[in-house]
Amino acid sequence: MPGHPRPEPALATLCHDPFFEDGWLYERKLDGMRVLAERRGAGTTLWSRSGRDVSESFPEVVEAVTAATDGDVVLDGEVVAFDGPRTSFERLQPRIHARGASAARARATPVFYYVFDVLSVAGDDVRRRPLTERKRRLRAAVRPGGALRMTPHRVRADAAVLGDACARGWEGLIAKRADSRYETGRTKAWLKFKCEAGQELVVVGWTDPEGSRSGLGALLLGYHDQPGGDALVYAGKVGTGFSETVLRDLRERLDALAVASSPCTRGKLPTAGVHWVRPELVAQLAFTEWTSAGQLRHPRFLGLRTDKDPADVVREA
Repeated sequence: MPGHPRPEPALATLCHDPFFEDGWLYERKLDGMRVLAERRGAGTTLWSRSGRDVSESFPEVVEAVTAATDGDVVLDGEVVAFDGPRTSFERLQPRIHARGASAARARATPVFYYVFDVLSVAGDDVRRRPLTERKRRLRAAVRPGGALRMTPHRVRADAAVLGDACARGWEGLIAKRADSRYETGRTKAWLKFKCEAGQELVVVGWTDPEGSRSGLGALLLGYHDQPGGDALVYAGKVGTGFSETVLRDLRERLDALAVASSPCTRGKLPTAGVHWVRPELVAQLAFTEWTSAGQLRHPRFLGLRTDKDPADVVREA
């Protein structure tokens, strides 16, 4: 807003090795849109992670924040939509792209703002205060109601808690150092423990590397519609989980299998900077979920499987 720099959020770092120790707080990881809510005077502005004003997309959140606070405040939280008990980014999409508050209200999807931190209260910048103190200030400054809800946390957790979260269809957990300050940008005081599933997929090609990346940009993946079936369905690509050594080794293997056209018979294929191969390699992947378009969300390469016949690779339930 004029005369005030827009607030910028702290960002959690992905951690593939969950741990549970004293001195950390644990919250549910929500699958929504990160939003900082800034109330000044009688008005509230919602800022996206990238600094875009998204107030018109979520007018009920603007109203809820204004009603829930008595003075100037900057809140941090996640705007979500639900699909049953699960938060769903796909269900949130029509609201994100609605043009104007009237169009947003006309959408049938209700949204909620789950608040988990506070940056400023009544002009007092509390970002240098420990997280536990900020949590207390947050509870004192906000009256939950309407579209505004508080994100609960726990001071102790274990592998069973994470397992239960995954079984409930949650995205995972966020672990935060109890004594940490609020740091703008990526911080290791906040960590993401994601629920991940496993899937074997056939390597059907690769993309060109970009920037300083060597070997390849990403592996292109597919699966058979049934064991031994002729139809090979395109399942997207994976571009993370590779070391430099693995990238070089994969590129050598792929060059030896290169073909002129895609082996996939179904699915929307990429066209820019792609190369296709005979479907003879099987990759092991970790991922969070299948999208409605039939592709992996947040896939991560774990390695090649030499004990699996590519013809037997199907999409697992």
